[in-house]
Amino acid sequence: MFEKNDKRRLYWLIDQYFSKQINGWTFCNEYYYSYSLEIKSDDLTDIEQSAFSELDKISSRYTDVEEDLIKYPGTYYNEEQLKQKILETKEKLQEQRRV
Repeated sequence: MFEKNDKRRLYWLIDQYFSKQINGWTFCNEYYYSYSLEIKSDDLTDIEQSAFSELDKISSRYTDVEEDLIKYPGTYYNEEQLKQKILETKEKLQEQRRV
């Protein structure tokens, strides 16, 4: 595990999510604490900044409460949408490593 201000923690959270060590709710909370509160944008590459920013838009509006998804359509994102965005983020970051 990495400190909350270490960008490697974001990669670790993605791995933890896909290995089912954490659920969507835990991922989003931990992601928020690291990305939004602790990590300095200067510590991120341009690709990381773009990818993590897009993921933040989804993770900050995630809910696993079905009533919220029904009552406020288009406001929140569900588990499948979160999972898809995390996967897209992981793929984008892997492309960066190949360059």
